[in-house]
Amino acid sequence: MLKKQKNDQRLATERDSDYQVGVFAYTGSGKVVLVTSRKGESWILPKGNRAKKRSDRLQAKREAFEEAGIQGSLNCKHYDFNCFEKSKKLRIYTMRVKTILNDFPEVRQRKRMVTTFDRAEKMVKGEYLKIIRELRKRIF
Repeated sequence: MLKKQKNDQRLATERDSDYQVGVFAYTGSGKVVLVTSRKGESWILPKGNRAKKRSDRLQAKREAFEEAGIQGSLNCKHYDFNCFEKSKKLRIYTMRVKTILNDFPEVRQRKRMVTTFDRAEKMVKGEYLKIIRELRKRIF
């Protein structure tokens, strides 16, 4: 399920549009950042579709800002998770959060929560739970 890779600066092409990019954002105090899906039905990690003229790494950083209002340092390596919703894979970059903004593009569409890993594991479901558990082990 998990495949760790070195940073990849490829731009999106039609043949590899079968995955999305996102961030596993954590704070210096050991908490994780979650957002609600657009419909507000579940807690997820900030993620989105790839951009044709932007590297996966930069797109992941952009999704973190747009969906969660967070800024920080992305790790150079990413983690690929197979078996994701709608047959898409998810490429996750880990981000140490430096700034949490009150105003961001999707502030009225999503809720954001900065919480402990234990609480996050109780709130997320499915593949997100597997991702959080796996990356928690690798980072902390």
